[in-house]
Amino acid sequence: MLSESYNDEQREIQERIPLLQEQIEHLKSVAVNTERFITLAGKYTDITELTPEILRAFISKIVVHEREQKWSKGGNQEIDIYFNHIGNISA
Repeated sequence: MLSESYNDEQREIQERIPLLQEQIEHLKSVAVNTERFITLAGKYTDITELTPEILRAFISKIVVHEREQKWSKGGNQEIDIYFNHIGNISA
């Protein structure tokens, strides 16, 4: 009985290993990209004017969604800003 329980547990662990390895690789990638972004930000510590060069260095794309209420001047409008190396950051 104990042997069967042990074998079941070992089988579960072996099945989870590939998923966990994939998660580890993803987290390593995120860490490297975050370090790249921090290095980039270090080059622009004293920004007095926002130039196209600076925008291109930091932002990969901007997505503007439709307004919640069409033709409304006061309605909310969602805008997503995707940064180089780190992607979209939710506020």
